[in-house]
Parts: sequence; C-alpha cells; structure tokens
Amino acid sequence: MKTLFIAGISGSIGEQALEVLNTEWFKENVKLIGGSVYSNWNKLKIDIDKYKLKAVAIVNAQQNLPNDYNDCKIFQGEDSVEKAIQYCDSDISLIATSGFSGLKHTISAINFSERICLANKESIVCGGNYVLNLAKKFKKLIIPVDSEHSAIYQLLLGEVTIPEKIILTASGGSVRDIPIDSLENVTPKEVLNHPVWSMGARITVDSATMVNKGLEVFEAYHLFGVKNIDVLINRDSHVHSIVQFSDGVFKMHFGLPNMKVPIAFSISYPERKFNFNKPLLSNTKIEFQKVDYNRYPSLQLAFNILGNPILQNAFNAADEVAVESFLSGEIKFTDIYYIIYKTINKIQQEFSNSTGREFISLEEILEVDKISRTIAKQFILQSR
Repeated sequence: MKTLFIAGISGSIGEQALEVLNTEWFKENVKLIGGSVYSNWNKLKIDIDKYKLKAVAIVNAQQNLPNDYNDCKIFQGEDSVEKAIQYCDSDISLIATSGFSGLKHTISAINFSERICLANKESIVCGGNYVLNLAKKFKKLIIPVDSEHSAIYQLLLGEVTIPEKIILTASGGSVRDIPIDSLENVTPKEVLNHPVWSMGARITVDSATMVNKGLEVFEAYHLFGVKNIDVLINRDSHVHSIVQFSDGVFKMHFGLPNMKVPIAFSISYPERKFNFNKPLLSNTKIEFQKVDYNRYPSLQLAFNILGNPILQNAFNAADEVAVESFLSGEIKFTDIYYIIYKTINKIQQEFSNSTGREFISLEEILEVDKISRTIAKQFILQSR
C-alpha cells in the first residue's frame, strides 16, 4: 500500500482528492498519512480522526492547538508544511496548495517522496527548470495534475517523437460573453461564477483573465520542452489538450471536465483505477474558437515573455497581488492586466543583466517574487 501526503487538503483539489481516495481501489491501495491547511483546524481535525493521520501542518499558527492530537503530530507556522512532509516521509505527495507558497512544498516533497503529483503550477512557472532539475537529480517522478498538462502527459506516453506543437484548450472563463467594453465593471461575484469548472477563487479569476492559461503555457514549455504552443477556446472543456506532430497527426485528450480524473491518474499511474462518467460521443460536438487577445491581453503578454524565468516569476507574483486586490474591491477587473504589465516592465529594468537565464537557487526565486509583489502593490496604490 502506498502512503500519501496532501498539501492543501482543505482546498478544491484537496477535497476532490479525498473523494478519489474514498473510492474502492484507492481505499485498498493508498493510505493517507498527512496533510496541511492554511488555517482550517476544524477541517483538519475531522481528517485526522477519519484517516488516522501521522502528521499535519497548519500554516497560520493558533495558540490553543496542541502539539499532538489523536496520535497525530501537529506542526504550526510558516515552515510547518515542509516539516510535516519530512515527518511523514510518504511515498507520494500531492501538492495542492495554491500560489507561490507551494514552491517550497514541492521542493520538500522532492526530497522525501518518490512521486510528486503536482497541482501547484507556480512551482514550475516561477522557478523555470529549477524544480524539474532538482527532481531529475534525485530521480523523482513528477506527474502534473492540471487537467491540460495531465492530458499532454498522457498523450505523450509511448511517444519517442517530440510534438511539433502543443495546443492548450481554454473554456474562456466566466465573463467570456460579456462585451469587452463592459469588462471593467464586472464584479467579483460575476467573475467567480465559472460556467464549467469548480475551482478556487484565484484560479477562477485567472480563468476569466486567461492569466491561468498564460501560467499553463509557461508550465507546458518547461514540462515538455516545446516552445511552439497555441491556445484554442473549447467552451465545454471536453478537449483538455492537443499535441500536433510533423506528419500532420493531432492527438487530443477528450473527457468530461472533472479534476478528480487527473488527480486519480497521478496517484494510480501507470494504471487507470478511477471510474467516472463517459460522454456520449454521438451527441457531442467538438468545436474550437481562436482566442481574442483584445479580450485576453494577459495571455498575449504571457507569450511575449515565454521562456524568461524572471519575468514569468514576476507575472505570477503581480497576478496574485492583483487578484487579491480585485476580490477585495480595491481595483477593477481590467486593472489586473495593467498591474501585471507594469510590474513586468519594472522587473525587466531592475534585472536587465539577468533576465533570460535560469534560476540557480531557491533564494533567487524568492527574491524576484518578493520584489515583484512590492512593485505590484505600489502600482495598485497609485491606481486608487
């Protein structure tokens, strides 16, 4: 039986992973032994009792929590997730924490787990090949959990030829049908109402701006070594990605949009052990639309900086800051792009002698992230 640690157990991916673990094959072959949350102790306590966990982490330290509960070790504080991962020493780690903070969790998982199921795209986006090189050095397996990258991973199994092009698909997000000149007035409530996927708040906003697709372009470039990447709109999200080969063959990954499918695949790989609904092909239309970059300028910006680790890092940091400000009502929806654009320009000036090269240490990655966030916050203050 394989042991599993879930970083971000109370989030959208973490919750769906638990649903997968409660199905027949997974109950018999995978044992959950640890997990982490940011602050939701009540949820964590339930998981400890139900799964008899070995160790857990709660990032937002709370004074009244014990060091142990029901024979489970409790770590608290900023580095608690890394400590819990080390303590559990599980066979598999699912990194489902959102945002830049997941980078450290991924690195810790590489040190202590044989397989990393990676749902935290920022680990690859912000560090360039740093994380992948580390995994390669220690001979650890990284399996992407993002539906698009899981799809590409599966499409390339058995292939010895590098694809000529990768085509990522996108739903278009929650405000895809609102006129462009009305986008500045959309509310957080409207943006968080995604037509297809059930996701966390930040990724849902990022889907609406297509910043998320930009991050996925970065991730695909590093994971699969292909820079010729395109994006097409597939409104019902049945086609998760496509690979194109030089002989004119296209392979596409088709299935109902549900994150439990790629989560389960990453855990049971190389086998498929999750049972899920099948679409009725005779009643299904497969349609694609070109991306309107006037509607999604952030995606065009992402293509402009593709392959530049420092600017990719800044892109993500500025977006995290901008999305938080949008959700709290400080800036308009359309301001998100301008904050990212201005931050990248500023970072390009400050790191003019370094942009374009790979990161060689975690400290470098953390420095660019910190500076980028400071710059983004300054631009937000100026926009008020």
